[in-house]
Amino acid sequence: MTPADFLHALAVVNDRLRTARTVAMSLLVFAGLALAGTYAVRAVPPGLAKSCAALAVAGGLGAVAAGRVLQWRRIEIYDDILLSGFRHVGGPDVARRAAELVCLARRCQLADTLERFVEVAWKNDPCAVPLHRNALRELAPRLRHFTTHLREPAIDVEPAGMVLVRRLVTDGSQSPLFAPVGDASDLERALDRIHTELGWDVDALAEPGLRLAA
Repeated sequence: MTPADFLHALAVVNDRLRTARTVAMSLLVFAGLALAGTYAVRAVPPGLAKSCAALAVAGGLGAVAAGRVLQWRRIEIYDDILLSGFRHVGGPDVARRAAELVCLARRCQLADTLERFVEVAWKNDPCAVPLHRNALRELAPRLRHFTTHLREPAIDVEPAGMVLVRRLVTDGSQSPLFAPVGDASDLERALDRIHTELGWDVDALAEPGLRLAA
């Protein structure tokens, strides 16, 4: 996608998000007015007021849910912008997303999640999601080495790389962690790309010691 494509996508999502918020607020206010009309001024029959309020609340909650989905979609667009290298697109919102991705708390959270998957595969414990257990067991030493360095605050990480780390441990439809077929090559290639996008030397990752922050 080009910068113009990203700007258009953000404009569409932001417009729909504003609409969802307006609809949610309007319906919830209407529900409150309908009930007030019954119990405060007794201008509306109770049965009709309750029915209208229930429908309005249901619609309002649906609009809130739609807003949450749109927020997630906007975050995905921010991440795509960071991954593409067009960090000037999106302004301060993209900059805030980049800072959120590289903060130590987020790095540790993702490292913990990845390590839990490794432990589940290694011990053959039950798991709520389908894991590529053979790949996780085969690459366990490399993955543990990777998570150790991901937690190290003295080691630089790039936001684009953190986008890929997040998607590796959360994207059930695309991540090779959740495709329990084949060999470990897909996961290994994904790790190679993550190392590159993080700004790490792939060969250096195989041995203790990485490029440290200046």
